[in-house]
Amino acid sequence: MSTNNTPSTGSLQRGSATIAAQHPQRGRRYSIEELEALAHEGNAWAMGKVDEWEQRFANDYAGDLSDTCPDEDCEHFGESVNVLYGERGTVLEVDHGTWSHYPAIAKAS
Repeated sequence: MSTNNTPSTGSLQRGSATIAAQHPQRGRRYSIEELEALAHEGNAWAMGKVDEWEQRFANDYAGDLSDTCPDEDCEHFGESVNVLYGERGTVLEVDHGTWSHYPAIAKAS
């Protein structure tokens, strides 16, 4: 006797029980924290919603490299960067995209 452990489209199998990928409470709006908790419990619908959220908002946290490197001693001085400033306008970090350096060598202009 063999068992099929391959999930079908829209469902998740655990042993012999199949759980449909469905909205837990129709009409209810879920926070991302609630969706992550449901996804962690194995809810396929919530897993899909968390994936959608991450794809939609991932770029909101990425910089646009609209500043220029202010550090004259940096090998990449004048190139596009994101400069991260503190509350008082002091340079906290210069982000070159794939690497960054700290304000000890950055000179704010």
